[in-house]
Amino acid sequence: MTLDGTLSEKLPVHCGVTQGSILGPLLFLIYINDMNKALKKCKVFYFADDTNLLYSNPDPKKIKKVMDKELKLLYDWLCANRLSLNVAKTEFIIFRPPRVNLEDRIVLKLNRTKIYESTKIKYLGLILDSRLSWKYHISELSKKLSRSVGMLYKIRDYTPKKVLVSLYHSIFNSHLTYGLPAWGNTKKQLTEKIVKLQKKAVRAISFAPFNAPSKPLFKSLGLLKFDDLVHYKTTSLLWDVDHGTIPQTLSTYFKKTESRHHHATRQATSGKYQTVKKLTRIGNHSFQSTGIAILNKLKDMSIYTEARSKKHFLLKYKELLVAKY
Repeated sequence: MTLDGTLSEKLPVHCGVTQGSILGPLLFLIYINDMNKALKKCKVFYFADDTNLLYSNPDPKKIKKVMDKELKLLYDWLCANRLSLNVAKTEFIIFRPPRVNLEDRIVLKLNRTKIYESTKIKYLGLILDSRLSWKYHISELSKKLSRSVGMLYKIRDYTPKKVLVSLYHSIFNSHLTYGLPAWGNTKKQLTEKIVKLQKKAVRAISFAPFNAPSKPLFKSLGLLKFDDLVHYKTTSLLWDVDHGTIPQTLSTYFKKTESRHHHATRQATSGKYQTVKKLTRIGNHSFQSTGIAILNKLKDMSIYTEARSKKHFLLKYKELLVAKY
């Protein structure tokens, strides 16, 4: 290292990896790869240095008892591997149905430090709340999109429409579509603000009045409205489901009707998927439930069955959706 023309002394690295090295991320992943073997009850999900533990049980008392033991095992593994954990940044959340409340507050312990339940957590860019309602995620997303709309209005007088559309995709649509198949089908009263912001963005690009009908604007710009965008992004994932190119974690949500029995019924021979029967309304808007319905409809469309590739299908399908405006 050089500072003000002075070269520092060379020192051997006996432990750790040089900051910013090419092999650093790979070596770190290899180093922590056996963390899950130290735990007995939890499933472990890694993403770089963001590690999440998942445990499921209908009994809150059982959750507390098991997780305290698991956190003790985790701390022992960290000490044995000379890794430190920032307890201040460690949090947990308990997912539960909309109308279910816990009788007693659960407090976990990690290295004698108490960890209190969080009402929301951020996981890979998505904000999850205990009810999985997506209200916190949509609230934060609305702030980002509102700033993007303001940028479009400020710059629109100095750039051509083609550039504005490109900016829309980079500063507005990129935020809007992240994780969209997961949260896009939530309650309409939550997504209503997102819909209004998208219309504002389109009016800004088109120099249209604030009360101008939005459908013709979307059509002229070749952009998808929010509901169709949710449908389109979900369809993109469903192509991968149907063609076996989706991660195994998601592929287990979908089973073809032919796998249920060997009878040559019309439903089985069509390659369609089994609908999920639920005793309650919880989960009716999940990616699994809506995805199966969409995929079975696609199976009856020539634009899907005759497509040469995913790219070809999505191009034609977007044209079909925009043409309806």
